[in-house]
Amino acid sequence: MPKYNYKTILNTIAELLHPKAVIVNRTNFFPTKQLFWDRLVKVASGHLVLPAIYGAIKRKKLEPFVPSDLLSYLLQIYNLNQKRNLGLLKQICFLSKIFKEQNINHVFLKGAAMLIFKPYDTVNERMVGDIDILIEAKDLKKAYHILLDVGFQPIPRKAKLTKGILKNIFFNIFSKAFIKKSRHLERIVHPSYLAAVELHEHLLGYKNELINADVVLKNKVQNHGGDWFPSKYYLWQHAILNWQYNNHAMFLNNMSIRTAMDVFYLEPKDLRDVLKTSNIASKHFYSLLSTYFDEYPTYFTNGKRLYEWQLKSRIFRKFYNYYKKIISLVISKIPTLV
Repeated sequence: MPKYNYKTILNTIAELLHPKAVIVNRTNFFPTKQLFWDRLVKVASGHLVLPAIYGAIKRKKLEPFVPSDLLSYLLQIYNLNQKRNLGLLKQICFLSKIFKEQNINHVFLKGAAMLIFKPYDTVNERMVGDIDILIEAKDLKKAYHILLDVGFQPIPRKAKLTKGILKNIFFNIFSKAFIKKSRHLERIVHPSYLAAVELHEHLLGYKNELINADVVLKNKVQNHGGDWFPSKYYLWQHAILNWQYNNHAMFLNNMSIRTAMDVFYLEPKDLRDVLKTSNIASKHFYSLLSTYFDEYPTYFTNGKRLYEWQLKSRIFRKFYNYYKKIISLVISKIPTLV
């Protein structure tokens, strides 16, 4: 059933979500079989883009070609996401007010920054987990204790220890010798607010020379409500580099559709010229994106080919998922890396 395989489903999702992708033949864009819709929901849910799927269907006027019960379900998810994000915006406003009163140099990052900047209908469509905030290094501990004073409480990180004294000693020595400090402090939560907060000193766990925290803070932008976020260029760069390095996708040769959706709306107009002198991680990211859109350049042909094999072959994908689990297990033994 080629019309319902994983690659076709992802192609459909990517074309739906890209703002410049024009669907010419709307009548035949979606297969009509229930199996297609079941797989679409499963894959979109795994990539955290179900609310965005609903928004794209409405925006591209595809409602007549989607089962009514599915539209109702997607609308429920869409409304729930909107409700949560409105709550997150209140929390962002609360945090922003505290930091401005205390003269803490900061910017909101990732999903929180997207909610503030709104390059697309993020309040309805963007799924957000934690609230990440970059703090100037000299104010990091001060900012953390200020939040504790207003009712936030820490969630200690519980590192899973391996069985055996020698193994624990090995991982402890390895992490201290080869892995830099975590890019953020331990997560903290407030009983009156929805999301955990992570205060960052760095933007990446490693490869920090690719996106310098001081430069991001120097070029920060303020919205009408007074909340600070990185400039559009650094939002674009951080979206890619965070996925490639902090989520190890550069190593795993993997793609996040949610990250890709952010990137679609953030990328510079002179993208090809920018990419010519850009870092390897950005070139690799767009090489995988070229699987879905021919207009994007391919710099890593082998990486793209490997990614396509993963999408096409169920057996290869199963093997690849085991590989990812093994890598994640190894990384989880080093608390400072994750």
